[in-house]
Amino acid sequence: MKKGWRIIFGIVFTALILGAVCCGVGLLTGADINRIIMNVNDRYQLMTYVNAITEYGSHVFQQVAGLF
Repeated sequence: MKKGWRIIFGIVFTALILGAVCCGVGLLTGADINRIIMNVNDRYQLMTYVNAITEYGSHVFQQVAGLF
């Protein structure tokens, strides 16, 4: 099982490195960071996830703060 997780983490790490290299090359060749973010958001609804996690975190924080 340990070997399996090592393979999975290796694949994920490789994908993250390739993504970072692609974004880096795009920025070096004149891409606009706002355009990249908008394209990613249009395709994967990234900001929806960010907003949901932020809302959930603030709700949890309020509940925990309410205990004290």
